[in-house]
Amino acid sequence: MKLLDLHLKNIGPFLDDKIEFATFENSKKQVTILTGENGTGKTIIIDAIRQIVQGNYIDTRYNRFLYDRLDFSIELNYSINKIQEKLTSNKYNSGLVINQESPFQNGYIFRSANSSNGNIWIMNYWTSQNDNKPFSISSLDFLKPENYLIDSLDGIQKNAETTKIITFFDYYKSSDKLEQKEEGEFIYETIKRIFKVSLNEGELKYVDRASLLPVIDINGNEISLEKLSSGNLYLIQRMLGLLSQMYSVYKLNDLALEDMLKTPGVLLIDEAENHLHPKWQKTFLNSILEIFPNLQIIATTHSPFIVGSVDGAKVYVSKLKENHSIIEDETSFYSNKPINEILISEAFAETQPFASKEISDLLEKREKAIRDNNKELENKIEYQLLKINPQYFSYFEIDNLIKKIQNQ
Repeated sequence: MKLLDLHLKNIGPFLDDKIEFATFENSKKQVTILTGENGTGKTIIIDAIRQIVQGNYIDTRYNRFLYDRLDFSIELNYSINKIQEKLTSNKYNSGLVINQESPFQNGYIFRSANSSNGNIWIMNYWTSQNDNKPFSISSLDFLKPENYLIDSLDGIQKNAETTKIITFFDYYKSSDKLEQKEEGEFIYETIKRIFKVSLNEGELKYVDRASLLPVIDINGNEISLEKLSSGNLYLIQRMLGLLSQMYSVYKLNDLALEDMLKTPGVLLIDEAENHLHPKWQKTFLNSILEIFPNLQIIATTHSPFIVGSVDGAKVYVSKLKENHSIIEDETSFYSNKPINEILISEAFAETQPFASKEISDLLEKREKAIRDNNKELENKIEYQLLKINPQYFSYFEIDNLIKKIQNQ
C-alpha cells in the first residue's frame, strides 16, 4: 500500500489542489510533511484521505468539510501490491457522498474482519488524543491477526491494548514450541527497541506475570506504564500498534520472520509535535523509520524541528489566501535548511515564541556575516542572541567549544 497523489476539489478551504506524496521512486525517504498556519487546512488533507479510504458518507447538507456543496470531489491515486489504483468520491441524490468502488471490500475493510487476501500492507493514523482508561488487563489475551485493520484509522490507541501486546509476546517467547519461541523472542526484542528509542535513559525491564503489568526501568527506578510521561507513551503505544499490525500481516501471509518489520504501509500523523519536547521532535520520525523502514509517512505539523528532521522528505506548505487556501510544494526551499533558517521562514517566523522580529533580523545578519566570513560580527550577533534566549541559542556555545577543541 502506497499513496501516490491526492486531488481535492472544493474540499475544506481548497478550491483545486493536488499533492504528490513522497515515495522511494521520487524521494530519498517516503516522508511527506504538511505545514502552515492554523486554519489553513492541514488536518483536512489527512481527513480527506481517511474519508475516501474508509468509504465514509459525507452529508452535504450539514458538513463543514465541503467548500462548495454542489461541486466537490476527492481523488486518491495509490499503489497496492504494485498495481496502481484510484479512489474517487461519488455523489448521490440524497446529498451524500461515498466511495464504494475500491478493492477495500466496498470501503469497509477497516470496520470488519479482514482475511488479508494477500494484501501485505498496513495503514494507521495517529492523533494527539489519549485513552484515559486503565492499562491493566484481567487475563492474558491473544492477538487476532484477522482484525488488524479494524479501527486503524480512528486515531484511538487503547491503554489496555498496549499492555495486551507486551504481555502476549512476553508469554510467546517462553513457548516450548521452537517456532513460537523464535517469533516471540524476535518481536519482544523489537518491543524493547521501541521502548529504548522512546525513553530518555530508560528501558522495558520485564513483565510482572502475577499482575500482567510491564515494568520499566528509568534511571534505576522501576515504574509502571501509567507513570510514563504523555510524550513517552505517545511514541511507545503507537509504535506498538504498528508492530502488532505487521505481526498480523506476517501471520496471515506466512512471511519470513526477518521480513516482518519491512512490511510496507501508510502512516498518517496529525499534529506530529503534540506531547513531544523539541528534542524528540527532531528525531521521532527517523526513530519510526529506523524500526519500520518501508512505511510511508504523511504528517502535519507546526514544528520547524519536524520540518527539518528528515533528509529527503517532501515539504508542502498550506497558505491562506483571501477566501481559500492553497498547497505549495516547498521541498526545494526547506531541503537541508538549518533550523535557524527554517525558524525565520514565512511559515514559522510569526508562530514561534522565540522568533520575534528582533531575533529574525539578528539571524539574517548572522547568516550574512557567515557568508562574508566576518567572524567578528558573527560572534557579536551570537552573543546578542544568547542574551535574548540563552536556552535556545545555547548550541552556539557548544559549536564554538567544538571548534576550539578541533583547533588545539
